[in-house]
Amino acid sequence: MSIPTKLPMPSVTPAAPAASVADVPPGAGELLFEARFAAGEGWAVGSDTGGGASLSEGSLVLAVSLPNASRFVLAPTPPQADFLLEAGLRASLCSAADEIGILFRVTPTGDHYRFTLDCQGQVRVTRVVGAGAVLLAGPTDAPSAIPGSPAENRLAVLGQGDTFSLIVNDEPVLEVRDPILTSGQFGFFVRSASQGQTTAALTAFRLRALPPVATPSASG
Repeated sequence: MSIPTKLPMPSVTPAAPAASVADVPPGAGELLFEARFAAGEGWAVGSDTGGGASLSEGSLVLAVSLPNASRFVLAPTPPQADFLLEAGLRASLCSAADEIGILFRVTPTGDHYRFTLDCQGQVRVTRVVGAGAVLLAGPTDAPSAIPGSPAENRLAVLGQGDTFSLIVNDEPVLEVRDPILTSGQFGFFVRSASQGQTTAALTAFRLRALPPVATPSASG
């Protein structure tokens, strides 16, 4: 599915070395949220016939029990335009094409960007607006990813203006430019492929604000 063609097209470049989380100074921005995964923190948990979300042993567990289905849970964080988001993701039960990942710039109507890692070690970046999903980048092999299950990986997104640097286990994998969504919330995402029965855990989640991108001043 696609969204109206009048929207600007994204641009994608290979890994950007300067985008590594290790290159971001600790004092680059205010720490807005660091998850404890405790009751009362604000995570929406519960279950139904299609799966569910629960807090367990210092993590958020998300399960999908139907084929070709997805679920997500929003983090109890404020909307943010420019940010550094770091997340620990543990695949407990997954097949090769299942995806786990993080959502960013989630709007009140549910529009969002999605950075996912499948269980064979490939990454994707997707934009969802209304009923339309557009693959902005991927699938692309992430050499730093640990495939299969059980496996734990660290995903990070550095978002400044219309540029997003995507990182797996401290190694940059993609840089995407897209101007459509400018601010929003964040979340945890799981999608099952044809086999269904996908379970993953969010083991760490840290959000840091970044200063907005400086724009050149007009000269006299």
